[in-house]
Amino acid sequence: MKNKAWCILSLSLALVILVIAGAITAFIDPYFHYHAPLEGIAYPLNNQRYQNDGIVRHFSYDALITGTSLTENFKNSELDQLFGVHSVKACYSGGSYGEIFQNLEQAVRSQPELKLVVFGMDEWFLLGGKDLIEAKGDYPSYLYDDNPVNDVNYLLNREILCGASLETLNFTRQGNATTSFDDFGAWGHLYTYDAQNVIENYKRLDQAAEKKVLTQEQADQIEHTLRDTALRLAEENPQITFLYFFPPYSILNWDNHQREGSLEFQVDAFKKASEVLLEADNIQLYSFYTDFDTIVNLDNYRDIVHYSPEINSLILSRMQKGEYRLTKDNCQEHWKSVLDFYGNYDYDRLFSEAN
Repeated sequence: MKNKAWCILSLSLALVILVIAGAITAFIDPYFHYHAPLEGIAYPLNNQRYQNDGIVRHFSYDALITGTSLTENFKNSELDQLFGVHSVKACYSGGSYGEIFQNLEQAVRSQPELKLVVFGMDEWFLLGGKDLIEAKGDYPSYLYDDNPVNDVNYLLNREILCGASLETLNFTRQGNATTSFDDFGAWGHLYTYDAQNVIENYKRLDQAAEKKVLTQEQADQIEHTLRDTALRLAEENPQITFLYFFPPYSILNWDNHQREGSLEFQVDAFKKASEVLLEADNIQLYSFYTDFDTIVNLDNYRDIVHYSPEINSLILSRMQKGEYRLTKDNCQEHWKSVLDFYGNYDYDRLFSEAN
């Protein structure tokens, strides 16, 4: 009898401890699974894949910045000032198209006031497929669905209780304020931007024997993916303006395409994507691949792809002015100019000048 009573007492105590632990996590809610930041508590924004879903669900905003690491250095304060909005940022370093678009759809569902989206369209998105999610580390799928049962993975997660929740309390006790979206994910201040460094760390390929060709099957895949995602979302939400842009990768990225025989392949893929995206009146598409002054100046880059925060600011300013915008009228000529420039550029000169 005593053993039975002891077991009941032990189970009851364990249950009470679990309930208290879950209640603490739900109250502090470091990943915003249940609510936006509480007044009086300062939250460090430092875990994109765990916090982005809660941000788009529960924060107050009417504009969103999203994309990969090439969008992390955007300053929301600049976007707000240029476009007259109140924005949040939900970027995914190393993210896939499917991962980022899933979060964008959640933002559209959760925020009826949403009126502007800035979306960086990286070149590797086009053939990745809409359902592809490639996340670094563990992907917390239980935070992204609407199944309350698997919330146990959040509420009774020792690492979240003793880690993120405790970190939030310590962050508050130290007198900090909740991380600004200007700073959330921003890495620009951690690097130097220097042409010599970029060239020295670039592994140049041997010239490919054959050129890659965009097959009809691949073109159809690009069209299907974009029609089922970006185009559909735009047509279903005419009140939202979507600013999609192709980022200005450095000249060495184009050298890489040239040497592996994929230059025309990549341009044809961009062209196909552009034709589909331009079907929606509320999609504004920008291509910075003809911003040759930026692209050939390797002092703007930390590697062959990632540019400095100053370029992020320039992108926002140019989109606000309508510069480098693609239309149905100029689209074909734009991609012809891209192919002509990068197909005939003297890449060898970059390396001879460096030496």
